[in-house]
Amino acid sequence: MKLNDREIAILTLNAWEGFSARTLIGWDSKGLSPEIVLKGNDALWEEAGLPGKCRMLLDRSREGSWGRREADKAFSMGVRLVIWGNGDYPGKLLDLPRPPAVLYAKGSWPPVPRTDAVVGTRRCSPYGARVGREVATRLAESGYCVLSGGALGIDGAAHTGALEAGGKTMAILGTGIDVTYPLGHEKLFSRIAEEGTLVSEFPLSTEARPWRFPRRNRIISALADRLVVVEAPSKSGAIVTARLAMEIGREVWVVPGRIDEWVCKGSNALLWDGAHPLVEIEDLVRFDGTLQGTLFKEEGPGGNSSRILQALRLFGDQTVDILASQVKMGAADILVELSRMEAFGLVRRSGPGRWSAGKS
Repeated sequence: MKLNDREIAILTLNAWEGFSARTLIGWDSKGLSPEIVLKGNDALWEEAGLPGKCRMLLDRSREGSWGRREADKAFSMGVRLVIWGNGDYPGKLLDLPRPPAVLYAKGSWPPVPRTDAVVGTRRCSPYGARVGREVATRLAESGYCVLSGGALGIDGAAHTGALEAGGKTMAILGTGIDVTYPLGHEKLFSRIAEEGTLVSEFPLSTEARPWRFPRRNRIISALADRLVVVEAPSKSGAIVTARLAMEIGREVWVVPGRIDEWVCKGSNALLWDGAHPLVEIEDLVRFDGTLQGTLFKEEGPGGNSSRILQALRLFGDQTVDILASQVKMGAADILVELSRMEAFGLVRRSGPGRWSAGKS
């Protein structure tokens, strides 16, 4: 597969870690193409908003035809280059403030239509590892692709559970796709590449660095239709991933943990912020999207006549307290109706303690 000039330019620009698809969208509004920017000079690069560090990198990269060599190396390794603007680029990533411009994918692509993430701490308990594995196994048995971050602990358990069920799994890496991190996951990554997909936004041979993993986490949030947090302390990548998922409208489920265990402090706090408690693993299959409405067969959700739904559509996302003052109802009654309408897909959680109208 040969890349055209536009694709080579985007691949080259992606060597700068501050680059994103949002940069390209901004250039489109100015009539700038990635090819023009790549061939430009300091004046054009300043107009394009590229900092000095990026300009030095572009100078070196274009002189040595870095982009074409990177593409050739990727193809020789069986790695697919998924580039923003092409038909195989996942539209869900555009929900992010800074979506990746390039993805390196090794394995099956595009992923299956339904993708659920399972995440948690690296230092999980034996119970957490078992639950993470069982959740992933059940999702894979139901035909979902299980998404995680390839790390030790819950991530590794999730990938393993999906593979053991004969299903698909996808690992989003915080390194180049040809770098195995953490050590000890060589066999797991090899199996994922054969039976699922390894994905990275970083150029080949990019080493593990602390700041790259939060960037990795945002991709997990966006590609997931639902995100399940098994165990996570308050300060952890899993909590960052879950909160971003909530912000961009993804459904977040949490396995409740003991209140006296530090490893569950962050995940339990997500329940307070509106995440769904995962009481039984089978709930993930039974309560899928609008299927949750079957719990309320005896009584409809209120539909378009609901004053709460009308207020959300008119004023945008709101907290329960604000809704209570707008529609003159008690907070407890509002929460009951919100849960009912959520089950039918009429409303959704738009952030911690906030609700908005769903798709009409």
